[in-house]
Amino acid sequence: MRLRPPRRSRRLAALLLAVALGSAAAHPMLVIGEVAFEPDPPAPGAEALVTLTLQETSLAEVEDAVVFLELRPGPPPAGDSTPVGPPLIATDRLEEVSPGVYQASLTLPADGAYTLSVRDRTYRQEEAVANVFVELGAGEVGAVPFVLPPTAVGPASLGSWLIWLVGVPLLAGVLVTVLVLRTGRRAEDEEAGAE
Repeated sequence: MRLRPPRRSRRLAALLLAVALGSAAAHPMLVIGEVAFEPDPPAPGAEALVTLTLQETSLAEVEDAVVFLELRPGPPPAGDSTPVGPPLIATDRLEEVSPGVYQASLTLPADGAYTLSVRDRTYRQEEAVANVFVELGAGEVGAVPFVLPPTAVGPASLGSWLIWLVGVPLLAGVLVTVLVLRTGRRAEDEEAGAE
């Protein structure tokens, strides 16, 4: 005879699983993006509109991102995601003009080679950085692709650590214990009724 847990307990387990998965879905993932200038080619000393598009690997738009741009002289540092030196130009948070599309206006510096840093600070206590090479004054820049790497996000406080390391396993243990005891009690009642 196969025993099934009570319906209410199954609903509670499904609710707890949905909450846990919702929390896990909030962690960062690999983000694919493009940055483009308008007008293209951008004129030095003139204002240009910079458009940034962000998509997940599933090609779904990344909405409500907190992204910034920084422009520094010279090519990107080799093998390192942290640019060296203060930026010549730094934007405030880019405005989301449609799902997954962000824009900012900035006055461009003189012609030359620059590192454009895309900084994603959507999640607290983490930052994903993508550095791309942009050459101003050498013709059209076009759409410049980049990838924001996933980052490891740790809980912000000791309380968060305790919830994840102690609270969730404890809650799962209590839930399993209750389900086993209720199932065992129901089996005993059914056996007693069959005699």
